[in-house]
Amino acid sequence: MATAHQRALEQDDRRLALICKALSHPVRVQILRYVLRHPGCIVNQIVLHMPEDGPHAQSTISQHLRVLREAGLLETYDDGAAVCHYVNPDSLVWLREYLEQL
Repeated sequence: MATAHQRALEQDDRRLALICKALSHPVRVQILRYVLRHPGCIVNQIVLHMPEDGPHAQSTISQHLRVLREAGLLETYDDGAAVCHYVNPDSLVWLREYLEQL
C-alpha cells in the first residue's frame, strides 16, 4: 500500500508529464511565450502574432490553447464576448521547483 508521500509523488509525476506533453510542441511554447508577454490576449491576437513558419488557423491555435489550459499552464476569463488568456504563474513556479528537485 502506497504511503501519502508516495501518492503525492505519483501525482506530481503525472502533473509533470502533463506539462511536458503540453510543452512538447513548438507552437505551444510560442503561444505560452506570447501570452506571457501579452496577458489578457485573445485567440485572434495570438493567431496574428505567430511566427511565420506557416499559417496557423484559429481552430488549430484554439486546440493548442486547450492543451495548455488542461496542463494548468494557462487560465482564461471572459471579457464580454472575448475569452482572454493569461499564464498561470503558480504552474510555472511549481514546474521550476519540481525540476530543480529532480
